[in-house]
Amino acid sequence: MGVTALAVATDPRCVTVLACFDHEEVGSASASGAAGPLLPTLLNRVADALGWNVQVAAAARARSLLVSADAGHAVHPNYPHLHDAGHRPLLNAGPLIKFNANQRYATDAVGAAAWRDACAEAGVPTQDFVSNNAVPCGSTIGPISATRLGIRTVDVGIPLLSMHSARELGGVRDPRWLAEGMGAFLSGG
Repeated sequence: MGVTALAVATDPRCVTVLACFDHEEVGSASASGAAGPLLPTLLNRVADALGWNVQVAAAARARSLLVSADAGHAVHPNYPHLHDAGHRPLLNAGPLIKFNANQRYATDAVGAAAWRDACAEAGVPTQDFVSNNAVPCGSTIGPISATRLGIRTVDVGIPLLSMHSARELGGVRDPRWLAEGMGAFLSGG
C-alpha cells in the first residue's frame, strides 16, 4: 500500500490530508490507486467546501508539500555490490530519503530539506537512498501524485532487506522513527 501525506504546515488554514492507496505494487492504475481520480477529486472537493476558487486552490497546492511514504532497500550483507559505494542505508539507522535522477522517486530539494528539518526537530535520524545506476530501481506513488497534482514531493521510507521476498526484514526502530518524522512534518516541525 502506498501512503501520501499532504500539508501546508505554515498556513493557519492548513488542511492535512492522509491518503492510503490500493494497487501500488501493480502500478497504481485503478479507481482506488494513486493514478486514479481519488486524491485530485478529494482535493477539489475540499477546496470547494472551503470556498476556494481555482486560483486560490492552485496557490494552496503550490505552497504544499507531499510525503510519499513506503520502503526502500537497505544494504544486504550478501549483496553489497548492488548498492553504490557512497550510499549504504542500514536497518535501524533512520528512515530513507529516496532520490533518483530519472524521477522514479519524486524527491526534490525543497521536499528533502523540509523532511530533514522535521526529522531533526523530532530527533529522528535520516539516511539517503540513491540507486546504483547499474541496478534499476522500482518506483513509488510519489511521482504519480506529484505529476497529477503539481505538488513538491519527498519520497521517504523505512529501509528493508530482501524487499518483496518471503523473508523481507526491517529494523525495529525505523517504523517508529518514520512515524515520528511524519508527525513532525505534518505539524510543521
